[in-house]
Amino acid sequence: MIAVLITALVVGITVFIAIYILLSPNKSGDINLSFIGQTLLPLWGTWIGTVLAYYFGKANFEAASKSYQDVIKTLTPEEKIDKLLVKDVMLTLNKIEYLDYEVEKPIPINDILGYPRFKEYNRYAVFDKNKVIKYMIHRSTFFEFIYLKYTDFKNEGKNPDNEILTLDDLLTYNNEKIKNMLSRGFGFVSINATLLDAKRVIDSIDECKDVFITENGKSTEPVLGLITNSLIFEKAKV
Repeated sequence: MIAVLITALVVGITVFIAIYILLSPNKSGDINLSFIGQTLLPLWGTWIGTVLAYYFGKANFEAASKSYQDVIKTLTPEEKIDKLLVKDVMLTLNKIEYLDYEVEKPIPINDILGYPRFKEYNRYAVFDKNKVIKYMIHRSTFFEFIYLKYTDFKNEGKNPDNEILTLDDLLTYNNEKIKNMLSRGFGFVSINATLLDAKRVIDSIDECKDVFITENGKSTEPVLGLITNSLIFEKAKV
């Protein structure tokens, strides 16, 4: 509407000036026509060119955007996440909630389960001082361990209510089931991997829900970021 109004105004003024100059008794017809040709028509041409350039440019941009969106919509979930690099969508280290092994290994498990920062999570990553992940503990693993230890205490004639279980007790517990639960459930990819690569790691490991990002995809390297199964699911939506 703004373009239409301005165009109408320019046309009206141009026509008015042209008629006024042509009918003016003080100037010759040749001079009047020369003035119109050299001044008004170029002005009018410039305005028309500006309007056309704007609208055609806008139309082309919108057409290209629509075409791109149409292509994205036709991709399968796997094709879509194959175009996303983990470094562009991962949770960076400063956004990962984790337990510091050296600091928290003497902390009672009941205290750890009560940490407010883990309230919305069911998995606890344990990092060493170099930010290398050592274990991934599911909340259910804590409860499984507590149950097993309470059974042990009873068999040993001890009162379970008088015993305090720490994080270190869990991590050093000599039970194959617990050890497997601590060492499985996560994998690694390099910083240059795609989200599809991370999904393949999850699919290849039993109960795996987390993929940690390291420089070269090695478990001995410091963690740079995290990809969860829920994040992959969200990004795979089409």
